[in-house]
Amino acid sequence: MPKYLIIGFLMFSIGCKQSAEHAIQEPWDYLTIVSEHNTQINILNGSDTSEVLFYHNGSFFSPLRKEARVKVDTSNVLFTKIERDSIYKLVKDLIDHPVQPTGFCTEYVGHLNLTISSHQIRRSCEYRSVCDWSKLSDTAALLNKILKRKVNIAH
Repeated sequence: MPKYLIIGFLMFSIGCKQSAEHAIQEPWDYLTIVSEHNTQINILNGSDTSEVLFYHNGSFFSPLRKEARVKVDTSNVLFTKIERDSIYKLVKDLIDHPVQPTGFCTEYVGHLNLTISSHQIRRSCEYRSVCDWSKLSDTAALLNKILKRKVNIAH
């Protein structure tokens, strides 16, 4: 009888440990990073292929004509699981702990929009008019460094 009690207890404790470890991990389905209104990176948690959209929407000195359509180029980028996890943690930190910019630029210089979606919850943070978003903090600089390895992003 004590043998079965010990085996049952071990199985119960192992089962609890596994579910506790899974509960610690934060589930996220996808995240979106938009830089300077013209580059959008969509990263799915379970896929190594991520979508990058480049919007050619003109500029202040060369705006698109009213009848012109915005041209969008799409490409795929491969992020490893470690890179996806690192990007997620950096984006989460920039959303959960927003950085107060030290300078101010015009409305269209230094834009960064971050979004994390998980099941029915979407969290986001938008940085506007910050000149160079990669210089907001060490976290932003590291995020920019990881993204620049694979994507030609503007900042």
